Amino acid sequence: MKPFFRLLSAVLFLLPFGLMAQSPVGNWKMSVPDGNGNMVPLKVTISDQGTYAVDFGADGTIETKGKYTLDGAKMTIQDSEGSDCTGQGVYTIKVEGDTLTMTRVSDACENRSGPEGIMVMQKA
Repeated sequence: MKPFFRLLSAVLFLLPFGLMAQSPVGNWKMSVPDGNGNMVPLKVTISDQGTYAVDFGADGTIETKGKYTLDGAKMTIQDSEGSDCTGQGVYTIKVEGDTLTMTRVSDACENRSGPEGIMVMQKA
């Protein structure tokens, strides 16, 4: 019985570190195509307060702000400022090293994640 409690204690101790590794909080960058097919840099700042900000062109100007919630590996996002669409989007998230991948489950804003429904960002 003693080895079981040691194993359980170790798992409970290490569990928060595993959850922290999945946190999307931080500064992220990616590129998206504009209407002419030119790639535009994009910076996304995700706070630990349940908000995010998007800087199109990575020029220091925030164009879109929103709120998010996390439920395990599922992230629900909703733009609150600077967007024509304020519908909710639900994404599964995966953080591996310096890469954040968001895969669309559903989104009321059809163009938010592109035609494939996948956003891949690198730590900025």
